Amino acid sequence: MSAAGWTGIILLITGFVLSSLYRDAVERSFDRRLNVFLRTLVAEVAAPDDSSERTPQSLGEPQFDLPLSGWYWQLTRLNAARPEVRSSRSLWDSGLPHLADMGVAATDDGTRRAYVPGPEDQRLRLIERTVDLGEDGRYLVVVAGDSQEIDDETILFDRAIAATFAILAAVLLLTTMFQVRFGLAPLKRHL
Repeated sequence: MSAAGWTGIILLITGFVLSSLYRDAVERSFDRRLNVFLRTLVAEVAAPDDSSERTPQSLGEPQFDLPLSGWYWQLTRLNAARPEVRSSRSLWDSGLPHLADMGVAATDDGTRRAYVPGPEDQRLRLIERTVDLGEDGRYLVVVAGDSQEIDDETILFDRAIAATFAILAAVLLLTTMFQVRFGLAPLKRHL
């Protein structure tokens, strides 16, 4: 196999590795944003102001108010006779699945993360945590966001990496052709 062929294979493998690493980084960043919303919900539920009404009105983000926006939160009181569920306006009349019921393992910080189908069949990135407030109850706090953002960012990166590597491959090929044609010309004259 020629050097150009090996170079092409190496560039292809490198492209796949870089794409995978970038997708993981974008997913972690998205999870951090979801985790901020989750912590905000936990803080609002745990606030000692009025223990009889533990329902956040808004997270200060308009996407949680727009019906079926792809951005949702849901609170489920677990220790009531019948689980009480409260959710963002955006969730409309739908509900979010519980990752614990789906067998998703909790991470070291007690959260569960996974991709799930959403109310409008969009693919959601969901994060949940169980919070125990002692006498005030146990709550399952869930926040989800449309994972299309992750896909869009990854696609843009993949296109940029593909264009960059295609240009690099073309330059390497032209450089190799130039070296063979002109660099080896003195040897051809001696033969």
